[in-house]
Amino acid sequence: MSERAVLADVNIWIASTVSEHPHHEAARRWWAEDVLPSSVPVAFCRVTQLGLLRLLTNKSVMGRQRQTISQAWTHYDRLAAQSPVTYVDEPPGLSELMRELCRTGRSSTNFWTDVYLAAFAQGCGFRFATFDKGFKRFTELGLVLLR
Repeated sequence: MSERAVLADVNIWIASTVSEHPHHEAARRWWAEDVLPSSVPVAFCRVTQLGLLRLLTNKSVMGRQRQTISQAWTHYDRLAAQSPVTYVDEPPGLSELMRELCRTGRSSTNFWTDVYLAAFAQGCGFRFATFDKGFKRFTELGLVLLR
């Protein structure tokens, strides 16, 4: 695995921390085998931070384990305090990168968020880790597709 930092999709964060998630074992294995031994930085951005907080407080996602707003922030703070987790602000030129990537396809349910995350990762020179195969459409993206 390359030593470049990784922007992790919301599905990685939720799968990593919710043991009942169907991709929990795959996410934990990625952390244990690829990330932690190499100390590769794994980043949150504002969208992935908000996505995690939203999912943790969503009853239809979390069921009986739904967290309060305060608990969700504590959950995030614990994650963010761990090495090699980091938070990264938007890179310069993000809007222009997004416009460029919009040429890759038609609008769909998650199109705008996907474009934002792909442009963010590219603008920072990061790879992008996700379970979402839809990111394959961004051919210049250093994609880490977990299975």
